[in-house]
Amino acid sequence: MIFSLLSIAAIVFAALFILILAVLHLLKPEFDPKWRMISEYEIGKHGTLMQGAFFAWAASVLFMMIVAWRFIGSAGGIIGWVLFLIIVMALVGAGIFKTNAITDNSTSRDSTIHTLCGSIVILTFPIAASLVAGNLVQSPFWASYKASVILFTILNWLSMIGFFASIIWSRRKDPSAGRVGPKVLLGWPNRIMVVIYNVWVIMLAVCVIQMMK
Repeated sequence: MIFSLLSIAAIVFAALFILILAVLHLLKPEFDPKWRMISEYEIGKHGTLMQGAFFAWAASVLFMMIVAWRFIGSAGGIIGWVLFLIIVMALVGAGIFKTNAITDNSTSRDSTIHTLCGSIVILTFPIAASLVAGNLVQSPFWASYKASVILFTILNWLSMIGFFASIIWSRRKDPSAGRVGPKVLLGWPNRIMVVIYNVWVIMLAVCVIQMMK
């Protein structure tokens, strides 16, 4: 029963993150989603919503990892589980410390910490997911869900690769694009990536709920 409740909580918080992100596109249209990062929604009016979204994402991962611990039995799985705890802390950090706008070249402690936290989440999530998924698919309890776990884990990697590919493609298309800016079209790939990361958590939670029936 407790695992089903924790899984439902993971789904609710992951869905809440996605919902808040969608709403912020309407509330803050000044941030063009074609080239602005989601973290920039923390800036200015309604910024607390984006901070709350990061906290919700952290909660969803934490609840899911509490549930997943029951099925972790290999060294790789334990490493992946620990990496997810680091991701939880990084998401909390991303919510606490606000970033500067990507058009702002000045430096600040908060923006530097936020950038570090964001980088940890982006780069580490597919690795952690792969290690945990690799453990889960070896368990007989997950035999019926093996295809789903593998598919959504692959999607994590594709979304991250797509994010970085969008940056490389934009700069090669227009060498004058700079490090960031209107010509570096990383906005939508950034949004797709974080949504897929959250969908991975939802997928695992749904599998657990089905398993507990």
